[in-house]
Amino acid sequence: MSTKKLFFKSSVFRFIERIVLVISSLLLTPYFINVLGANGYGFWLLILSIIGWFNVIELGFPSAVQRHTILALEKDDPVEVNTVFSTSIVLFGCLGFAAVALLACVALFSADFFGATVDADALRMALFVLSAKILMDFLMNPFHGFITAFLRLDIDSNLVMVNVLIKSVLIFLLIPTMNIWGAIIATLFADVLTNGVKIYYIKKLYPAMGFSFKLVSKDELKSLFAFSKHVVANGVANTLNSKADPFIVTKLIGLSSVAVYGVANRLAEHIKSFVFTVNGFLSPVFMKKMSKNENLDDLFHNAIMINLFFATLFSAPLIILGKAFIVLWVGEEFESAANILYFLIFTFFCQAIYTSVNQVLLAQAQHQYISLVSLFGAITNISLSIVLGLKYGLIGVAIGTSIGSFIANVVLSLWLYSYYNQLKLWLIIRKLFLANFLVFGVGLWLALNVMTKISWFELVIYGAVSFTVFLILSWLLVLDSNLRKISGDYFMTISKKITTRNRTNFK
Repeated sequence: MSTKKLFFKSSVFRFIERIVLVISSLLLTPYFINVLGANGYGFWLLILSIIGWFNVIELGFPSAVQRHTILALEKDDPVEVNTVFSTSIVLFGCLGFAAVALLACVALFSADFFGATVDADALRMALFVLSAKILMDFLMNPFHGFITAFLRLDIDSNLVMVNVLIKSVLIFLLIPTMNIWGAIIATLFADVLTNGVKIYYIKKLYPAMGFSFKLVSKDELKSLFAFSKHVVANGVANTLNSKADPFIVTKLIGLSSVAVYGVANRLAEHIKSFVFTVNGFLSPVFMKKMSKNENLDDLFHNAIMINLFFATLFSAPLIILGKAFIVLWVGEEFESAANILYFLIFTFFCQAIYTSVNQVLLAQAQHQYISLVSLFGAITNISLSIVLGLKYGLIGVAIGTSIGSFIANVVLSLWLYSYYNQLKLWLIIRKLFLANFLVFGVGLWLALNVMTKISWFELVIYGAVSFTVFLILSWLLVLDSNLRKISGDYFMTISKKITTRNRTNFK
């Protein structure tokens, strides 16, 4: 299969994967709340947040292993391929055991940190059992390098969908009788099954793959570290930004508030995943142009316009119908989550700029300081979330997160980009303002005129209308004339092809 077909196939399955994940989450969240209650759901979110922190211990090595695996496979040398594989297995095994040991310490001292806000014994036991998942996730990184090298991300997406379906069915069956342990068992069973199938497919892709202690190389380890060391701090900062809020909310307010915050965060993350699925295709374009010593400034500005366009398109209907959807989805007691949602949506408008800055600086190998920007943003986020959370509760935590995101992802990121490249600052600020005006000006005004209590049918109709309206508005106001022309020509070409094909079939 050609490279273009593999990319297209992988892209399609990745998009389908996102849809399956969103549908699964939308179905499971109200079920969790109905069966376990707000406190039980908050407890589950807290467990997931703690587990998520241990991605930091990967230290940027997954990307390094993927790169080295690709290079070794291109040389068509099985010994070199298995040297990379064997060394990375030992490396991630050691990192995995370190993560498990650290998780055990967190479990032992969880009562001292959370106090009476959580059931310390239940949390401790859950973390001990889920340490097996942590170790397994670490050991799967070398195998994922082969998936990436062969451009078979469709295999990964298919297995993620199978994992989600198995886990969802088991959760529906188990948590009514086993409580939170039903979710834990479902998670472990689905991971073991799909990881086993993934190893089987990788072995079929590259039958010569094999592990040997004799092939573990100190030089290979040093080479992996040399590549990964610059992205470690950035990974730490991103984890702090994405995983800190549940801890802060649990400590300051309580588990029931974690559930409210979690409902808003889930919705924002789903929209964000669709926006950045499109953005993910731009990264290899930056790399390719940089390898030819081409200027990246115009492409950078176009990338930001595209990010803001899709962020506006997907988030505006959520702003308008978010409160009504939450009431239908999980009940009136979570209506206040809509207020949190507005601030979280603003944070990924800021991330739409940071993502493109990060992609360009990585392509130019000028990413040494982007991690400092991210760390500063994480520290600002946590500090303000604590201070404002103590005074204003959940809204204060959300405000702290959005302010930290704006400072790091917009102000400092653009300043850092301008240090290395030409920057059309006024253009970016103007488009950012227009996008936010559409979403938070027009969108919130319309939201005030939409009744909270509507039917699912009305929600679908309002959603389709608002999506169409904001497609036109964001196309006219957010995209510049060049991108409007390109996108218009593209859709005209597609329309002509469809019309011609229909006429041919009719004849």
